[in-house]
Amino acid sequence: MSDFPKQYDPKIHEPASQALWEEKKIYQPRVDSKNSKQETFYIPIPPPNVTGNLHLGHALTLSIEDIMTRYHRLRGDATLWVPGTDHAGIATQAQVEKRLEKNGTSRKAIGREAFLGECWKWIDEYGGNIQNQVKMMGASVDWDMERFTFDEKNNTLVEKIFVDLYEKWLIYRGEYMVNYSPVLESVISDIEVEHQEIAEHMYYINYFVSGSDKELLIATTRPETLLGDMALAVHPRDKRYKKLIGKSVILPIINREIPIIGDDTIDMEFGTGVVKVTPAHDPSDFEIARRHGLRTDYRVIEKTGLMSAEAGVFAGLSAVWEARDNIVELLRSKGNLVRIEPYTHSVWYCSRGKCRVESVVSTQWFVRASTMAEKVTTGYKKWEFKIVPERFNKTFEDWIYNLRDWCISRQLWWGHQIPAYYDATTGELLGVTRDPSSLFAKYGEQNVRRDDDVLDTWFSSALWPFAVLDWDFENPSEFFQKYYPANVLETGYDILFFWVIRMLLMGYEYTGMTPFRTIYLHGLILDETGKKMSKSWGNVIDPLTVIETYSTDALRLAVTLGNTPGNNMNFSMRSVEENSLFLNKFWNIIRFAWMNVGYITDTRETIIEKITKNAADLLPYEVWILSRLTHITERVTEGMDTYNFASVGSELIAFVRDEFADIAIEAYKVEKENTKYGKDVISLCVLDIITLMHPYIPHITETLYGYITEGHILATASWPTSAISRNIESERNLEQIWEVVRTIRNIRAESGIKPGEYHDTIIQAKADMISNLENNLTLISGLTRVNITINPSGQDPRDHAYGICGSVEIYIHNEIDVAGVEFERERLMGLIEEKRGYIRLLEVKLSNSAFTANAPEKIIRIEMEKKNLAREQLEKLEEKYGKIR
Repeated sequence: MSDFPKQYDPKIHEPASQALWEEKKIYQPRVDSKNSKQETFYIPIPPPNVTGNLHLGHALTLSIEDIMTRYHRLRGDATLWVPGTDHAGIATQAQVEKRLEKNGTSRKAIGREAFLGECWKWIDEYGGNIQNQVKMMGASVDWDMERFTFDEKNNTLVEKIFVDLYEKWLIYRGEYMVNYSPVLESVISDIEVEHQEIAEHMYYINYFVSGSDKELLIATTRPETLLGDMALAVHPRDKRYKKLIGKSVILPIINREIPIIGDDTIDMEFGTGVVKVTPAHDPSDFEIARRHGLRTDYRVIEKTGLMSAEAGVFAGLSAVWEARDNIVELLRSKGNLVRIEPYTHSVWYCSRGKCRVESVVSTQWFVRASTMAEKVTTGYKKWEFKIVPERFNKTFEDWIYNLRDWCISRQLWWGHQIPAYYDATTGELLGVTRDPSSLFAKYGEQNVRRDDDVLDTWFSSALWPFAVLDWDFENPSEFFQKYYPANVLETGYDILFFWVIRMLLMGYEYTGMTPFRTIYLHGLILDETGKKMSKSWGNVIDPLTVIETYSTDALRLAVTLGNTPGNNMNFSMRSVEENSLFLNKFWNIIRFAWMNVGYITDTRETIIEKITKNAADLLPYEVWILSRLTHITERVTEGMDTYNFASVGSELIAFVRDEFADIAIEAYKVEKENTKYGKDVISLCVLDIITLMHPYIPHITETLYGYITEGHILATASWPTSAISRNIESERNLEQIWEVVRTIRNIRAESGIKPGEYHDTIIQAKADMISNLENNLTLISGLTRVNITINPSGQDPRDHAYGICGSVEIYIHNEIDVAGVEFERERLMGLIEEKRGYIRLLEVKLSNSAFTANAPEKIIRIEMEKKNLAREQLEKLEEKYGKIR
């Protein structure tokens, strides 16, 4: 290796690290054939859309999953992180259709086969985007295992599973209420729906009760659906209307009778307590109609948003923009319209098509999800998988115990075409098969047509955990047998239902096991003000721009350290900038250590052996930093094992900055002439710190490790175990010394003593502190630039700057004039006020009955001791203040 550069340049070193990892194939599982007890770690990547670009949510996912993966690789586990992309049926088809439109043609004009060819061209052109961006994030996925939800293997498996589910009566074709996008001309899932607040009107309409002079008032935002009303519904216990149940009302405009029914789901307190039931155009109405045997297929609005033939004279009109106005005027003229009021409410819009979603009754393919869920709930009760954080168990239970049948067909061309075949003339379903040759032979190929629809993208991605391991009915594969189930499934909580539950359904159905042992759910990344990021709001941050400006490692720290499982986080560029500054500081810390100890050529084991054999010769600060190193190693390891990445990452950074850099290295410089093994201690700390930091910031740590070890590779090294046992007594003793050092430094700074000046200093301490102080006098003196005398008497506060820490009193000789005396009085009064405030806080805490009743006795005793010590310190400060005139 060349000499250690003075500065870290991520634009040079990050690509270099990525190239090194690829060259050495560090991403592949390292199987130790000699170790029969070697554990495995497998995590499947949530496949991003193949033609998309990374956003900050992807950056968070990749960072967290890479932390897990690098940790387990360093632990020596056979580690497999499988990458891949989703064919993204709706998104990809929409992009290709836009391109065709620009070229003056359309999907329907060129036909299905040519259109699919255009889709594959699009994939060839843009399919590498995600792979390149994943690499830029430093994600250590196994590229040799890369998969695509629409590759040949996956397509074969999807078809096999569809046929198998159909033969087991777990897939069926039927009518149901679904979300429909008029622009996409397809059924869409709830995740492709977004809510938009729109200003419309609420229309109050009277329905006259048949055979009487009574009338029922309803309120609706969609009077155009009135033509499809099948009933009016009230709560059966509503005293206002219960006697009317079973009677009929006259449907306005149409003038036919519809029944008044009682249904327990009607909210008596909402609106007028009367609801119009339009089964073909509202999901809740559809369920009411099914319960009461009403017709569900009477559709007055087509999927296109135009009025249907059933709408009579309104047929062909735009439902919202034309038919509504005409119908309102008719209602007004017939005396049914009572009033119109402004009304703002949330409406479903298609996120892809940017159009209002229609709820329609349609013949589609469905999975009997509730039946399949029985195996999942059994596994859940047996704790075969757990959810992190635990509070999402309630959300999971709400979904899994109330699953409705899952609509899996989409009116698209790009995707897994459903292997169902029909009579070309009558539309009768002839069979579901991967091989239609027998159907062709029986009915004639020209008389058989394949289903035009494709499967919901979530169907193929539901197979992801075992499909990427080449599982198959006939041959589960060695990879499957070795690695399945995945140790972790890491994803956003917003797709707990859409993806996670469906993977559980398929995993249990086909492998008999949970697809993953732990479900780790992260929150959403919001902008700095807590607002969801959106292109329309102009607050979207491109992670690639962040990387270009600051670095990948700075971005990884920003999204990782501020993120706790299941919680949303506000993303700030200031955080990225601060983390970028830390990276520079980290580089300087390690380089400074290298300047003092040189290249580290001994192995970690050799260094530990040398330190252990000569433990009696270690200086106190060396014992302390090794004990603190053991502590932080244990904390980070525990955090990795419990998915507590954010808090232990912050603790690790604090250790590097505050303990190793600010104390241990500075102490080594002071004690350089007295230490025998100081270089070994610093070297061990450097090796372990770089390794502990590696999962978080892999690029800079790989670079530093390469320089300091003269070419060794960190990504394939070993996770540090505790070098020595913790020495709590040493930590306690040295913490007292560091508090003395901090106090002296504060006194010097506040008193304006120049950094380079040595001043005589008196320390007064109780007997139990004397030995500790004497053992570390050289260290204290070197770190604070003072000449220390312990426990003399007769010091005059007028020519000494005073401070106190614990039971130790400190006097720094500092001849001062009259102005200086006044300054010292002001400084001491500041310390007095600060101490009084601290005591008040402790007194409030200890007088809080809730605290004293619930806190452990040990904690209460510690707080009492803090208060008593603070009072002693206050008395001494007030005494010294009184002596200064």
